[in-house]
Amino acid sequence: MDINAGNIAALTTKVSTAFNKYLTVAPPLYQRFTMTVPSSSGENFYPRIAEIGGLREWVGQREIERLQVGGFRIANRTFEQTIAIRREDLEDDQFGVLTPAIEQLGYNASALPDELVFDALMAGTTSICMDGQNFFDTDHQTYDEDGNVVTYSNIGALASGETAGPGWYLFDTTRPLKPMIYQPRRPFIVTAKTQLTSGNVFNGNEFIWGVDGRCAAGVGMWQLAYKSNRPLSATSFQDALTEMASLKRKDGTPYGIRPNLLVVPSNLESTARLLLNAEFVPSTGSTNSVTVSNPWKGAADFIVAPRLALKAGG
Repeated sequence: MDINAGNIAALTTKVSTAFNKYLTVAPPLYQRFTMTVPSSSGENFYPRIAEIGGLREWVGQREIERLQVGGFRIANRTFEQTIAIRREDLEDDQFGVLTPAIEQLGYNASALPDELVFDALMAGTTSICMDGQNFFDTDHQTYDEDGNVVTYSNIGALASGETAGPGWYLFDTTRPLKPMIYQPRRPFIVTAKTQLTSGNVFNGNEFIWGVDGRCAAGVGMWQLAYKSNRPLSATSFQDALTEMASLKRKDGTPYGIRPNLLVVPSNLESTARLLLNAEFVPSTGSTNSVTVSNPWKGAADFIVAPRLALKAGG
């Protein structure tokens, strides 16, 4: 290719098209259980929310649920990836890999939200959330039927004889509020340094394309999330559902939480498929090869998240 202004302009258009083509191709998993909260500053401050409110009969004065300052914050982060190609490779048409390389930049930018959300999810045992506690914690505050304060754990405790396995997660995703937060600040774009008078071309003899943007991810509503390292089974699944259903407001009314999404790492995929998709399962307590109808078939959707830790206790 002749290196001139016209050809470089055409190449720049081709590169932008290649980048934008793959910017929306990476299949997002995070959107199933994450609320997107746009940002217009260096960080977002989130209020302290003690409980998920609900409508009540209006008797007397309104009961005001005040959002308190000082919950937690999520600071935006800047990300970039940059590639370069020698001028001679362009001149000699040895740039067949350029378009796929630019497409990979677009794919990487599209996949970044998943990476950030799942990293934040796995750090949930040490991340402060909207009640001032760690997102996954053993002493969140909730209430009993009489409105008395009781503690609640959204971490599954090992039962007698059980050994910790890879972490799996249950979410209620049916509400506008979600368990996780993705916070976009500046969209990812590709910038070309390809003018013949640019320093990298004039002095360094190479053309450069760079991608950058700003965003962040963090934890949201702890009431809608549950983590367990118990072996995934009908029993541990039932126990998690029961725990989440026990959450109540301060007036003693249940939240009505019904988890509808199970998220597992790759090495629990077959277990999740058997638990939620199989028509029949082995009968418990039988010494013979007896199967019965699966009571959990269709009880929740499930997704396999390759970024989740595979190791026991992860």
